Amino acid sequence: FSFFSPPFTYILIDNANKKQRGYVVLLGDYMDSMELSNYLEKVRYGRKISQEKFVEGVCSLRQYQRYRSGECEIPVEKLEQFAVRLNIPRQKLLNEFEREKSYQDRLVDAFYNAVVNHQEDKIHSLKKTIEKDIIIEKENRVYFHFALITDKYLNDKINPNQAVAEISQLIDFPQILKNQYFTDIEILVLSFLLDLLEGKPLQLVLKKLSELFDTPTNIMSGGSDMIISTILMRLSKAYGILKDFNQVLHFCDLGLQRGVHAKRYYLFENFYYYKALAHHALEDYYQYEESLFKCFSTLHMEGNPQKIERFTLRIEKDFKINFNLFIVKYLQKDFI
Repeated sequence: FSFFSPPFTYILIDNANKKQRGYVVLLGDYMDSMELSNYLEKVRYGRKISQEKFVEGVCSLRQYQRYRSGECEIPVEKLEQFAVRLNIPRQKLLNEFEREKSYQDRLVDAFYNAVVNHQEDKIHSLKKTIEKDIIIEKENRVYFHFALITDKYLNDKINPNQAVAEISQLIDFPQILKNQYFTDIEILVLSFLLDLLEGKPLQLVLKKLSELFDTPTNIMSGGSDMIISTILMRLSKAYGILKDFNQVLHFCDLGLQRGVHAKRYYLFENFYYYKALAHHALEDYYQYEESLFKCFSTLHMEGNPQKIERFTLRIEKDFKINFNLFIVKYLQKDFI
């Protein structure tokens, strides 16, 4: 190994041909040829260079497609030639590659959140921006396509069976359940199936997701606390439907603990709502009232009128109470 300033160069000794071959390494990891090729394509297109002209004298179009499909790594000398063809220093090109990946992470995450929050204007504008671009990372391409499936399902453009079929193709379900390690995006997609599956397939997904949170080191997180919170919320809901209320409380508490630790209170109103339902079913009325009060407090701390109205209607239907009157009486009782 020969390490210089990042990106490092990996020197492979080819004993058969007595040659040294260099491959680009970023921060100690092999650079994904597919990801880098996607970025080179974006820059090439932006600089108005035809693909034929871009690869001329560097490699064949067929070889370039091999780089793009991830069949083989891009040798460092080829990357240098591509950088020259783009008239951009190699180091600057690689720095911008990393910056672009971070930008796309945020962009696709924002798109998914717009979908689940029914923010139609934002969905349209973000989708337009993303589709004009080339998504570099495979993980983000999965995330984006999952968001598109979710959008179609939430808007009744596909039924549950069609959604399951599209998701199965996207993440190779149910074969994926045989894996030991999962990315946070993979388990986010799997958790969506909890609302779509029944019987044994549902039990298999529920078991796998529960086991993953028993051994969280098997979850390769991209750093999004909101994704993990969403998965824990869906687990809480699924166990509630199955009337396994102790598991509801377990996953709600896990979601709340993670949120407090990260100082992000995403979906807290849902966790407190599900805790209230579980405690009520278990006839633990003290904890039920406390959870419902915390749900009310979380909702009003955020101050989203639509969300407050939605939860108020749901709570009043579930518990046969006037929510505002319940809070007044709870505070009065606590004061006395």
